[in-house]
Amino acid sequence: MRDRFVRGRMLLRSLAADLTGADPLDIDITATCPDCGGPHGAPQIAGHALHVSLAHCDLGTIAAASLDHPVGVDVEPVAQDADRLAAIGLLTGSPELRSWTRVEAVLKADGRGLRVEPGDVRYDSDGAAWVHGSNRRYFIAEHDVDPRILVSLAIAMP
Repeated sequence: MRDRFVRGRMLLRSLAADLTGADPLDIDITATCPDCGGPHGAPQIAGHALHVSLAHCDLGTIAAASLDHPVGVDVEPVAQDADRLAAIGLLTGSPELRSWTRVEAVLKADGRGLRVEPGDVRYDSDGAAWVHGSNRRYFIAEHDVDPRILVSLAIAMP
């Protein structure tokens, strides 16, 4: 678990440095929980107007960043058991792994994460997503990084 945490922080530092021109060693990552103030909230890059998201699974760590728009990313192993897929179906309305990764990515980009019910993520006929009660729309894409994992990215539309 600690290795995964360190890998994620290194990846975010490298990505933030590439986008801002800063030295990776000067990138300060904070993660404050909006509910309790503890150090386990979504990562943020201190001192930079940079939107970042980070996701882990047993097979890897992935990060996303945007200079302009909120972004969220999720990664899950493609191999899932039937019980997990059934639970995804109960939470999202569809027992497909892609439903879960898309919902996670949207909720991370939304900034509230799982403090919002996964079933509150909606889709329009063009494939854009939003969280029920919000006007902000998100573009969603899947990225073919490795055949063993599914990666979904959500980025807020202008």
